[in-house]
Amino acid sequence: MLTTSVDSGMHHAASHCARWPFIGPGDVSCSGFSTSGAGLGWLVSLVVVCAVASVVIGMLMAQRRKLNARLKDPREETRRALAFHAYHDTLTGLPNRAFLMHELEEALKEPLDGMLAVMFIDLDGFKSINDTLGHEAGDTFLRAVATSLRSSVRERDTVSRFGGDEFVVVVKSYGGLENLVRVCRKVLDLVSQPVNVAGQLVAVSPSIGVAIAPKDGHVAEALIRNADAAMYAVKETGKADFRFYEEGMLEAARERLALTVELREALQRGELDVEYQPKRNLRDGTLAGVEALARWHHPVRGDVPPTLFVAVAERSGLIHALGEYVLRSVLAQLQAWDAADRHVDYVAINLSMHELSRPAFVETLHRVVRSFGVDPTRIRFELTESTAMREPEETLRQLVKLRSHGFDLLIDDFGAGYWNLSHLRELPVGTIKIDQSFVRGSDLNLADREITEAIVGLAKKLNMRTIAEGVETEAQADWLRNLGCDIGQGYFFARPMTADAFSRYLDPSMAYAG
Repeated sequence: MLTTSVDSGMHHAASHCARWPFIGPGDVSCSGFSTSGAGLGWLVSLVVVCAVASVVIGMLMAQRRKLNARLKDPREETRRALAFHAYHDTLTGLPNRAFLMHELEEALKEPLDGMLAVMFIDLDGFKSINDTLGHEAGDTFLRAVATSLRSSVRERDTVSRFGGDEFVVVVKSYGGLENLVRVCRKVLDLVSQPVNVAGQLVAVSPSIGVAIAPKDGHVAEALIRNADAAMYAVKETGKADFRFYEEGMLEAARERLALTVELREALQRGELDVEYQPKRNLRDGTLAGVEALARWHHPVRGDVPPTLFVAVAERSGLIHALGEYVLRSVLAQLQAWDAADRHVDYVAINLSMHELSRPAFVETLHRVVRSFGVDPTRIRFELTESTAMREPEETLRQLVKLRSHGFDLLIDDFGAGYWNLSHLRELPVGTIKIDQSFVRGSDLNLADREITEAIVGLAKKLNMRTIAEGVETEAQADWLRNLGCDIGQGYFFARPMTADAFSRYLDPSMAYAG
């Protein structure tokens, strides 16, 4: 490039002689330097031109030598490398957060006409790749995602790695909402494709939130924040989809963040309680076991519903801390009941899919149980249909490990979702828990009664026990007993109660209500 500049400079100096103002008369041809009829003026002009040209050429040559020296200087190479890494992600080579924010601010200074959108992309389940296959495999997967994202949009659009498994795409002049929707679907399809990592095909699904300027924000920070809020709204409704930002999403995101912080503090301070609800053998009324239920009595918010704070724990990664908190509380309580000669056969604890996704979950759990000196057969885990059906191969592997350590397993809320019966047959599960909606509706709805009867019959065919939850009346308990259901749980027998209240409930003089 510098050589071209020098050559053009020399050509420029020579070409100007054709326009030089000559003093003497005569015909002059600059290209051939003819001296026909030339006088003293021509000679002066020629000397000036040559002097100017030689000075210009000398300056350009000096500049060329200087630039070549700089390019070969290791310090200059280091400076250029540092400048690149300051604005690019070293793993994927994509622009980083700093570059993105600068580019987005610059783009927002131009007339928009509603044609700039920000897509915030989070990879659902990426952590399991790192945990299962290692960080090197995770890095390989992220590079593949970066390639897919880059091929999903045009050259003028900006694709950046925002941090961790989060990416942001700035789409400019997208030509209307329909085109933007097509871009979102293209990103969903390409990023969801399986990737060969360490000889194994792995895949995750992206959750995408979209914010449009200037409707959803006039500055870069606001657009990113609102796109992020829309992305979390996707996660709440099932993941693997995209949503555009709507009014109220940001407030919901702020509330979620506040709950996350408060839940973390509550776990650290031991402010969550565990309540216990008994399960009764329907045949003779004896106590079969109990279910442990986490409760959060917030000092300001009041009682926070478990459906809310468990969902917050799952999204924030606190589910592992919450699960261990409940487990340790249960183990300590079993020790206390044994010491007081109040024996409980087993305690059932709800299990989250997010807990099962951690590779060392079973080993850690077994180590904690043993540290309390509690027999693993006295701890049972309840998992929902949706949990057991998600990633069935990995789930089956973890459940088999749980059973090998002596833990029993129950399928909770059976009948409320979709079941692959051949998969159910393969699971190391000994008990089916009938969803309470069928039991509660059995008095008035013939279909609910027939479904309940079918589930009990299926369980018997598979040599499984059945638990009916949501039993609220004596008539329901009698019907279930005659049906052949093994265990009942619900308000007819007892509501969930504190550990102290349950200790009193365990008094031998307490008669069975049914």
